Amino acid sequence: MMKKLLIHTSKYTMKFLVRIIIISTFFLFSCDEISEIGINEILTDQQNKIKVEFVKIPLETSNVYYDSVRTDDGELLFGKYNDPIFGETKAIAYTQFTSTITDVQQPNQVPENWWLDLPNDSSILDSAVLYLKLSSYHGTNFIDEQEVYLSQIADTIFSTGLYLSKRLTEISPANKGLLGLTRFVGRPNVDTARISISIKENYAKFLLNRIAEGASEQELINQIRGWALIPGDNNSIIVGFDLLDELSKIVLYYKNPYEIGDSPVKDSLEYVFRFDSPLITHYSYFETNRENSVLSNISSLEKNEIFNVGDDKIYWQSGTGIYPIIDLSNFYSFIDTAGSIVLNKVQLTMGPIEDNNLNYIKPPDKAIYYFANSNNGINSTEIYSNPTNNAILKDNAYYGENVENAEYVYDSLFTKSYLGSSTIFFQEIIQENINPKKLVVFPDVVSSFNQATIDKNSFILRVFYTDYKE
Repeated sequence: MMKKLLIHTSKYTMKFLVRIIIISTFFLFSCDEISEIGINEILTDQQNKIKVEFVKIPLETSNVYYDSVRTDDGELLFGKYNDPIFGETKAIAYTQFTSTITDVQQPNQVPENWWLDLPNDSSILDSAVLYLKLSSYHGTNFIDEQEVYLSQIADTIFSTGLYLSKRLTEISPANKGLLGLTRFVGRPNVDTARISISIKENYAKFLLNRIAEGASEQELINQIRGWALIPGDNNSIIVGFDLLDELSKIVLYYKNPYEIGDSPVKDSLEYVFRFDSPLITHYSYFETNRENSVLSNISSLEKNEIFNVGDDKIYWQSGTGIYPIIDLSNFYSFIDTAGSIVLNKVQLTMGPIEDNNLNYIKPPDKAIYYFANSNNGINSTEIYSNPTNNAILKDNAYYGENVENAEYVYDSLFTKSYLGSSTIFFQEIIQENINPKKLVVFPDVVSSFNQATIDKNSFILRVFYTDYKE
């Protein structure tokens, strides 16, 4: 009964408040005139019925464990890093590739009669190299060399599949499937940094011959299946590769020593493979050992299980499946006892984040809040098909056509917190249009290893509201 009354009164209270504001403004600038027309009597009659108030509501927060994240979108993650809180994580990267010849977007940039220089029966291989543009770094050791083993995979991956971090694709035995090896030292401050891996001669010749034979794009994909990038045992950082960058490619260097048909004799030729075709995919497999970490008890948890470590800390690292989960019970208790109110502004704060003083161990750039279901998971498909009932949205999204998630940006300079306003979301709860009980905090990039440690008591709602009494 109280909630029905609240909904009923809220519709009329806003109109009344606007009138009061106008009257009050007039009062401030024309006191004498107001008394003359009797406005004082109106204000005196209503002033005890309206009160603007503020309340700070602590939100009970725990951690929840998810056993995998989606990794087939965005950068390709590779390497190994041992973190004292989240454990040692190994990331194996999988990718496919296709020819660039079949997808020429800018013909004016392609040499005239380019097809005459394609590999043919006379082609001789000089070398083949895989180049990968480095795009991100996670770790603390940028001195030691990192090893990259390039290997053939034994099973096919598909562009139509959905690939999660727990999916391990079988890799061919080293004596048959090893295609290359390189070592590099991570240099985060070099924007153009990339690694290169020389591909074994017999495998490179196989690629060149298949192109010369006229193999189609799909035939090559089916026959090659895909490659895996495997970190060495002593690797100490995780890096991201940007496969869409023009610096990422596979190049066959060759020459055509004989004239065949219209194809002339030519030296220093290149045949390029890329990673951007819709016919192929890429993803990363993550394996985490928490045995000697702060979160060592997680190995005994079930999927979607809520837990607390016991140190009054909340931990967050999406790549290894650790998320804050916020209980909204205290907000529901507040509105059950608040009476007839209208929310003016509601701020949700998470932080400050504990400073680890490490340049490349960073918190996520943004926080996004999804509704937890009855099993403490999220409805991953309905996040896109029915976002209003599955995520906190931007305030204007509740009344417009552009539905966007609210993004709480991390303030790295001053507060070291995630702070944002979601007034309409909480008003929708009051009006019983939505009914979320818990919220799971996701980063804007779910497959990243950005991480944060937050005091358990640092999840706060600040509610500014107008209390209207009959």
